[in-house]
Amino acid sequence: MKKKEAEQNAVAAEEQKELTPEEQQAARKAKFLKEIREWVVALVVALVVVLFIRTFLFTIIRVDGHSMDYTLADGERMFVTILDKKLFGVERDDVVICHFPGRGRTYFVKRVRGVPGDVIERKDGVTYINGEAIDPESRYPYADYTYTLGEDEYFCVGDNLYNSHDSRTWMDEHISEEDVVGPLTEDMIVGKVRYVIWPLDEIGAVE
Repeated sequence: MKKKEAEQNAVAAEEQKELTPEEQQAARKAKFLKEIREWVVALVVALVVVLFIRTFLFTIIRVDGHSMDYTLADGERMFVTILDKKLFGVERDDVVICHFPGRGRTYFVKRVRGVPGDVIERKDGVTYINGEAIDPESRYPYADYTYTLGEDEYFCVGDNLYNSHDSRTWMDEHISEEDVVGPLTEDMIVGKVRYVIWPLDEIGAVE
């Protein structure tokens, strides 16, 4: 085996000697370009794989803010399953990553408190879902209303009920357009938060 490799190397060296300087330069250039193409292809494949994973399987997102205290703390890293949401849909009490209307692709983390068919009511500043107050100590200075969620509407609220901008910000002429949230449609919900993965002493399932 070694003898055969030595013979092949000798032949290659002999062929190299027979090349003119211009041909040798062209050969080196061709080899360099081939290596570049191989690297580009490898990088493109890696990028496609990463995009596929982030779009259809899972992603890692950092908590920014205190609206989900004490379920999730500011600065923690969350493992978010996207495929889970695509396969099984959205259910009550799911902790989700979502987009708000008019906020572009900014991520927010909230809990699904109301699902299609639920009756949402605000009375004297308190929000009720199917007659149960979810923030009894709150006194939102907004108008009273009663609303039944449509077949593709979800009422998403922060666990830190008294320090969260969420679906309750809605149904009042005094709320500026850029602050309105209201119910979210399923396409605004990106995925479900399943685990905290950082810091290490906080690793665990999210419920």
